[in-house]
Amino acid sequence: MNRLAPQSTYRLQLHKGFTFDDAAAIAPYLSALGISHVYSSPYLQAAKNSMHGYDVVDHSRVNEELCGAAGHERFCKTLGENRLGQVLDIVPNHMAITGKENAWWWDVLENGPASPFALYFDVEWQPPEEKLRNKVLVPILGDHYGRVLAARQIKVVRDEGSFEFRYFDHELPVAPRSMSDLLAEAARRTKSEYLGFLAGSLARLPLPTITDRERLLQRHRDKEVIHGLLTRLIHEREEVARVIDECLNELNEDADRLDSLLERQNYRVSFWKTAERELGHRRFFDVNTLVGLHMESQQVFDDTHRLLTEWIEQGVIDGLRVDHPDGLRDPEEYFNRLAAAAPRAWIVAEKILEEGEQLQPEWPIAGTTGYDFLNVLNGLFVDSSKEEQMTELYSEFTREPADYLRLAHDKKILVLRDVLGSDVNRLSAEFVHICENDRNHRDYTRHDLHHAIRETI
Repeated sequence: MNRLAPQSTYRLQLHKGFTFDDAAAIAPYLSALGISHVYSSPYLQAAKNSMHGYDVVDHSRVNEELCGAAGHERFCKTLGENRLGQVLDIVPNHMAITGKENAWWWDVLENGPASPFALYFDVEWQPPEEKLRNKVLVPILGDHYGRVLAARQIKVVRDEGSFEFRYFDHELPVAPRSMSDLLAEAARRTKSEYLGFLAGSLARLPLPTITDRERLLQRHRDKEVIHGLLTRLIHEREEVARVIDECLNELNEDADRLDSLLERQNYRVSFWKTAERELGHRRFFDVNTLVGLHMESQQVFDDTHRLLTEWIEQGVIDGLRVDHPDGLRDPEEYFNRLAAAAPRAWIVAEKILEEGEQLQPEWPIAGTTGYDFLNVLNGLFVDSSKEEQMTELYSEFTREPADYLRLAHDKKILVLRDVLGSDVNRLSAEFVHICENDRNHRDYTRHDLHHAIRETI
C-alpha cells in the first residue's frame, strides 16, 4: 500500500446500494484516473439502512450491509492490486442509539449507572432536576407523556424471558428489578414456587445506583442468570408463559400501573421537545439519535479504535479523516492518543477554520480536510462588486436589517436557546457548582452564569 501522503483522493460513499464489491469494481478506473487513495465513508457497523455510516452502533465489526468483513477483505485486496491506498472516515465523537442495535446504550438504559457502559457515554447522572437523577431523558414521544399513556400507545411486551417497552417503532428495555411484582403475581396464579423464587431474586438485585465495582459485577452476573432461568422455565411450562402474558395484558390496559412501572426505569420517556432544555447527555448538535462518547476515557478509546489501529498496522488503511473533533471534550488529548496508537497513519481533521483562525499547532495531525481552502476558492466564482445590490435585495425580501454581525449574533443566540439549550443549561449547572464552593463567587446566580456563558459562546 502507498504510505505517502495522498496526492489525490476519491470519495466513496458506501451504503447497502453501493457496497464494498461495487467499490472494488471501479478500482481500475480510479487508478487509471491517477487517484492515489480512495477516501471511504465510515464503514464500521452502522444503524440499519444507514446511507452515510456516521451513525455507528458497533465499533467491533464491519457493516454487514456493505458485505461485512469478507466484502471488506475483497475490497482492500482489490485496492492493493490497483496500487491504491485508502483513507478512512472515522467517528469518535458519538454513536447512534436506535433500539437494540447499540448494545452498550441498551445496557445503559436497562441498568442505569450500574451498567458497565454507563461511563462510556457523556451522561450527567446527577443533574439539578431531582426527577432526572440517575435517569436518562429519552425524548421520543410525539405528544405529552400523560396523553400518550392515556392513548395506550406505550406497551410492555415479552421476548422470551426479556421484557421491553414499545412505542410505535421505538424499543426500550425494562429494568430487571421493576418486573418482580408482575412475575410474583404470575407465580401466585400458577402456584409456581420456582417463578416466585425468580421474582424474589429480581427484587433483591442491588439498586442501579451502586458504585462498588464488585457488587456491580455481582448484579450483572445475577441478572443474566435469572434471565436465563426464566427463559428456560417459559420454554418448559406453557402455562407460565400464558399467565405472564395475561398479566402483561392487564398491565397494558391500566395507565396508572403502567405509569408506576415507567417511573421505576433508568430513563424518563418524554415529549420530543423536552430535549431543547432538559437533556442530560451530549448529542451530536441537536440529533436526538446520536449520543456523545466519553472519549477522554482510555477504555472507551481502546474499545472504539481497536479495529482501526489493527487495520493501520496491517497496511489495510493508510490515513484517517477524523469527523467533528471539536465535539470532543479535549481534541488535543484525543489526537495525541490517536497518533500514539497509530503512529504510521496520515491523520487529518474535519474542522472549519474561521477567517484568521489557525489550526492548533499542538495537534499532531497533517492538517484539515480543506473547508477553509474551498471557501477561498469559491470566492473566485462570486462577483463581489454586486455586494451592495445583494444586501439591498436581502433587506427588501426579509424586511430585516442587513447588519451581518448583528444578524449573526442574534441567530447564534437563537440556536443556543432553541437548539442547544440543554447544552448551555448543563454548562450553567457546572458553573453554579463551582461558584457555590468558592465564597468569592457564590453570589453569582444561575441566571447570571447562564447569560455569561451564552454570550461568551
